Amino acid sequence: MKEARNKKGLTQERLAEMLGVDRLHVNRLEKGAKACSIDLLIDISQLLDVSTDYLLKGTPVISSDARVRMLSALTELTAIINEL
Repeated sequence: MKEARNKKGLTQERLAEMLGVDRLHVNRLEKGAKACSIDLLIDISQLLDVSTDYLLKGTPVISSDARVRMLSALTELTAIINEL
């Protein structure tokens, strides 16, 4: 969560304001010392432009558009390799 917040250029204070919670709450969430409601989890994911899976597991989820582009690139690379 901290990494995603930093990528968006947000301070804990600003994110807390946007979520309607205290900065200390955001700090505890980032440290894993506190859990949050599903509604707050969804709000955080939307504000930080990350999936709830990313927030819960710490692993990025590839969007379907990115997946299609990667598969297309792999197909092209495979065709090039086969021509060699």
